[in-house]
Amino acid sequence: MQTVAIIHHLSSSGGTVISQCIAAQPSVVLLSEIHPHVGMTSPRFLPIDPLSHFLAGYPELRFDDATLDQLFRDRLEPVVKKCAESGKLLVLRDHSHSDYLGYLKPRPRLALALEGQYDLRRFVTLRNPIDAWLSMKDSHFDGHLTGFTDYCNKVGKFLEDHDHLPLWRYEDFVEQPRMVIGQICAHLRIPFNESFEQTFRGKRLTGDSGRKPEKITPLPRRPIPPQFLEEVSNCTSFATIAKRFNYAIPALVI
Repeated sequence: MQTVAIIHHLSSSGGTVISQCIAAQPSVVLLSEIHPHVGMTSPRFLPIDPLSHFLAGYPELRFDDATLDQLFRDRLEPVVKKCAESGKLLVLRDHSHSDYLGYLKPRPRLALALEGQYDLRRFVTLRNPIDAWLSMKDSHFDGHLTGFTDYCNKVGKFLEDHDHLPLWRYEDFVEQPRMVIGQICAHLRIPFNESFEQTFRGKRLTGDSGRKPEKITPLPRRPIPPQFLEEVSNCTSFATIAKRFNYAIPALVI
């Protein structure tokens, strides 16, 4: 079987910059925000893709999930083949937001659609839910969530479904980008280009909604409203994630 890699992460968790660094590796072809069931929500200029136009324009005629899986595999196959012929590893950046933070019942649809068809090399990246949530709120990506507790519950489900995969924290990445990207390249079994920090910003990807620093560096935390800090303190699902991944729980000052 041909090899395909998948990177899983949720919205506003630093996934774009990590994906850019992976895309900056010479042996990689990276396709951003890929999902077998989610197409355009409105028509766009994309002449080569009649299926996306059909799904956007006629949702009442939507195919069932099994058919969408097969159509997705049919469209992916020549890309995988071309990458293999060119000595490149195809890396798919999973649009996990659709599976875990949207309206769909949570499950890893991209991996399930490709399981058994390819040798999958998968991994996960995670950011502190506090910072990811504050960023999501700024970008208005929280439309299907009722609040921070609901968000953390769904992050917990995402982590549960991907518990068997290696995971890297965004916080470790911004502190030691060469170490983390080197480890990811070793997991993917590809050569590591140590000069990626000079070229990663040239890799334009979808989903680049954050603060976009020119250099990889820790960013100051966005302001935390007092009422949000109280919700954080009372959120048991966040406490579970914080304990497991060594995230500090901010003190509530009364």
